[in-house]
Amino acid sequence: MGMGTVVELEALKMGICFSDLTNGISIPQRRRTGSSSSSAETSETNKPKPSSSATAPMSMVEAAAVLLAMAYSATDVEAFCKSELEKNSRKRKRDPVSKSEPEMKQRKKKRKAMELPVTPEMPAAMRDRIVEIGGYGIQLVIQKQLQNTDMNKNHGRLSLPAKKLRIHDFVTEEERKLLNQHSNNNNKKGMDVPIIDPDLKERRICLKKWKIGSGDLYCLMTQWNSFVEETALRSGDFIQLWSFRKDEFDEAEETEKISTSRLWLAMVKLEVDS
Repeated sequence: MGMGTVVELEALKMGICFSDLTNGISIPQRRRTGSSSSSAETSETNKPKPSSSATAPMSMVEAAAVLLAMAYSATDVEAFCKSELEKNSRKRKRDPVSKSEPEMKQRKKKRKAMELPVTPEMPAAMRDRIVEIGGYGIQLVIQKQLQNTDMNKNHGRLSLPAKKLRIHDFVTEEERKLLNQHSNNNNKKGMDVPIIDPDLKERRICLKKWKIGSGDLYCLMTQWNSFVEETALRSGDFIQLWSFRKDEFDEAEETEKISTSRLWLAMVKLEVDS
């Protein structure tokens, strides 16, 4: 280490004190020296005069610590903290856990509400009504919760997906062929079917069958909108659709009667505890 460097370090030790940390740090500018002797003379001239209020000179380690503190000034620290807060905020916004968990719970609740744990039997009043008109072969076709699409007046139909039916033989082979036929305007033909509504009143409704993808979809339509209004059905209600048969006679001649087993339907609105 040269004499000039030693002198400069001594000047730095004399010029920086702990008191500078509170009053703002000011490092004396280095002065160029032509030779070691002139540097010594100059540094002796520029040495600050000691005062009664001055503190003890800093050591080299303390001076280095002060210089490091200057490198990370208050402004830099504030900017660093601000950037870290922004990063954390962005992470929280991108975090999918806080949003997905409530949605998943809500979806699970909806899926549970779609099915009842038990299948209630047909109410006695409905069964008595069917027996009264000569019905037989009572079968549960489907139990479902009415959806918004079932209540949509523009759609005007009750959807009965074949894969959710409890039975598939509620229509005969002859009736199935009729449902698969198309009319002149290329629309599916339907069957005019008598139905007993939840109020035990006899109505008529149209049963149709559609091909949806690889599965079949039965629909009650044409008079479905008026059926909904007059029976006060709402989205979310649980219903059962039952089928049964009733013999009807067509008089071909005065002395001969031909019996036909006709499809009937019956709808029950279930009372579910909320």
